[in-house]
Amino acid sequence: MNACFVSDVGKVRKVNEDSGGVFYNQSNQMLTIIADGMGGHKAGDIASDLTSKYMSELWEQTDAFEQYEEVEDWLLESIRKTNSLVFSHAQENQECIGMGTTIVATVYFNDVVIVAHVGDSRLYHITHEEVEQITEDHSFVQQLVNNGELTEEEAEAHPKKNVLLQAIGTEPDIEIEVNQFSWAGEDFVLSCSDGLSNKLTVNEIHDILNLNLTLEDKVNRLVSQANENGGEDNISVVLVQRKAGESQ
Repeated sequence: MNACFVSDVGKVRKVNEDSGGVFYNQSNQMLTIIADGMGGHKAGDIASDLTSKYMSELWEQTDAFEQYEEVEDWLLESIRKTNSLVFSHAQENQECIGMGTTIVATVYFNDVVIVAHVGDSRLYHITHEEVEQITEDHSFVQQLVNNGELTEEEAEAHPKKNVLLQAIGTEPDIEIEVNQFSWAGEDFVLSCSDGLSNKLTVNEIHDILNLNLTLEDKVNRLVSQANENGGEDNISVVLVQRKAGESQ
């Protein structure tokens, strides 16, 4: 499979509070991470950087996983450890109190993709025909949608769209959502911060990924389009494509 990570500061903010990357364990199994430091909070860049570095270090120390359940357990345990690390750092450093970050951590395991997330950074599964959002935002507005108080369309323009109900480092305990799905052929998996998902529709994402470009050029086109559409936030993307007939 091919993977590409890009993080861009955007057109408005002076500091990039996003972090992430593509990482491999001792058996060359792949983990991708997107972490979006909480905008408007002190040291959001520290929270996301701590999260990405600590998770990747834990992953690089592991050997081959042989069962889906082992991967899920690792993701849950590692994110809990990361939350404790970030929370403790904030409590011990006055300038960091209140910092937090989202996370989308994804492991690619044979024909199955396993994703754990906290917050409103997203993961999409993209085939030639459609785009499916796998993660559900841990946000105030998404809760209103789930309760039937808002439509999806109303939620996109809601003034409290970025109010999170869950984030890494803000509380000693968190709820982590884990999902898994199958992929095949030349499917894409796209993880991103809301700097991308707030600026591009799923149709725009789908159209760009169907262009005859390299994986890197597709990621750069996504980021460029988000900037053209306003670029008010940091923009981070991990794009992974499975090659037809490939098995890890």
